[in-house]
Amino acid sequence: MTFLAPLAAALAITLPAIVALYFLRIRRPTRIVPALDLWPDQIRDRQANVPWQRLRFSWLLLLQLLVAAVLVAAAVQPALSASANLAPHTIVLIDASASMQAKDVEPSRLDEAKRQVGAMIDQLGPQDRMTLIAVQSTARIVGSGSGDHDALHRALNAIAPANGPADLSAALSLASGIVRAGEESRAYLFSDGILEPLRTSFANGLPFPIEYRRVGVSGENVGLTSLVVRAGTQSRAAYLRVHNFGQQPRSFTLEWRSDAGLIDVRSVSLAAGQAQDLALPVPDAANTVTARIEAKDNFGLDDSVTAVARAPRAFHVLLVTPGNVFLEQALRLRTDFQLDVIAPAAYRSSTSYAMTVFDRYSPSAMPDAPFVMVDPPAGSPLAGGAQVGIGRVRASDAGDPLLNNVSLQDVHIAKSQDMHASTFGRALITSLQTPLVLVRDAPFRQVLVGFDIHDSDLPLRIGFPVLMQNLSEWMLPPSVPSRSFHPDETVTIVPENGAKTVTVVRPDGSRRQLATGSIATFADTDLLGVYMVEQTVSGNTDRSWFAVNLFSDTTSQLVPVDRLALPPSKVFSTAQTNHRGLIQVWPWIALLALVLVLAEWLAFHRGL
Repeated sequence: MTFLAPLAAALAITLPAIVALYFLRIRRPTRIVPALDLWPDQIRDRQANVPWQRLRFSWLLLLQLLVAAVLVAAAVQPALSASANLAPHTIVLIDASASMQAKDVEPSRLDEAKRQVGAMIDQLGPQDRMTLIAVQSTARIVGSGSGDHDALHRALNAIAPANGPADLSAALSLASGIVRAGEESRAYLFSDGILEPLRTSFANGLPFPIEYRRVGVSGENVGLTSLVVRAGTQSRAAYLRVHNFGQQPRSFTLEWRSDAGLIDVRSVSLAAGQAQDLALPVPDAANTVTARIEAKDNFGLDDSVTAVARAPRAFHVLLVTPGNVFLEQALRLRTDFQLDVIAPAAYRSSTSYAMTVFDRYSPSAMPDAPFVMVDPPAGSPLAGGAQVGIGRVRASDAGDPLLNNVSLQDVHIAKSQDMHASTFGRALITSLQTPLVLVRDAPFRQVLVGFDIHDSDLPLRIGFPVLMQNLSEWMLPPSVPSRSFHPDETVTIVPENGAKTVTVVRPDGSRRQLATGSIATFADTDLLGVYMVEQTVSGNTDRSWFAVNLFSDTTSQLVPVDRLALPPSKVFSTAQTNHRGLIQVWPWIALLALVLVLAEWLAFHRGL
């Protein structure tokens, strides 16, 4: 047995002190009475308190000594040696993402993971150390290489669940960076397996073996997975998607509200695995609308969703083309675009458009504004070299935000201008033969496409409208995007001209001040709900809104993953099997002391 706090044994001085109290003489005032026969108990009590009298047996004294002894035993913190499959340096990765808030295990998946990690902390030996890493959208180290049990327990208890995803790649990179050369380490991942895909190949392996500990048992859940507001010629309507991810039929109540008050309440029934789309009315005066269900399931983050109902500020955009239905339809997907389409012969240089798209046409003078040039004619200033055949299409940088949700794996392009000599900007999409799409930030955000999109199957892929949306939002971002964002996603806010102050009011009422001189990025979007942006322009306050919702089918499914494909280890550790850990027993001793205190209280009140 090992004592973690041996100096606490000095508290044993309380034992003789308790015994000494039973020898102390009680001083009472003297009173003259007619006879002593009426006070026999007082006489015996007086005799019992004569100093140095032989100590008589007392249940109270015995119980008090036992309580003091047990408390001293707990204070020295005894621990038993036990076998533990731990390395000298244990790295614990705790998934603290949205899905870990599920309550299919009590009180939640995260709390169950923390309980298991707490048991590992108690097994650490005197020479061992542990690092705790919280796996969230931004992985962070919460306990760094410590062997202090109390400090590790405090760091563990401080881990709070987030509403965003779990970035395992970033967590593994952090863990790899803290392992010393030649150090015996082992990692444990406590998670339900609902993680973002690994972005890094870790082709050389990890400097430690890693073990997956599954948390969670059930995927029963009903969630709201989409809410979109569409404006028609006569009215506006919202389209809500409700999904029963469980294996049992569910019936529940749906509540539909705007910021002005309650609109509708209806009952919804879904079979196991069924999804249903609902069309809901949107009042003309509504700025935001909210759907909420009373599903009473194990996961509450997807039981309420919000959308912005107010139309965003409109941009005038010009498409100059001899005829391109693909480009026209992709541009019309942005609800804040007022699109004009003209033939090249009708084009006149104008500064009234916020952005211009030139398709197979180049004007004599390019506008001093954002523009997209698609397949510039030969001889024009932005034209490339002779046409070349194109093989495999790929991204220049797979992590470029302009290519978010854009897959190029099944895209084929027959031919393109040779853009190798172009000094337009950096390549966004390329091939072995030539760059295909180039972008630049100065003098304005502009895009150059070196091929005719009719010579490719790109317009037939779902990635094409997504690519055009990404490019147009990068070139011409709305002042405040009115769409829904995911938790922890960055929001780009462009202050209005002349704005003196820009303030973001979060769903909890807290306020964040932003700079007014340039485009600002707001990343404090961890809370679900409606965010209001207040801008002071010419003494008036202009208000806009954006929403943050979970909107993740993968998370809402909640089904724990039995096995994870984790990177291999590039080292082979041998120290784990012979490692000796510690099991702390002092909490049980403290519990015994509490029982003895209760027994002493009962003995006192019974006059023992």
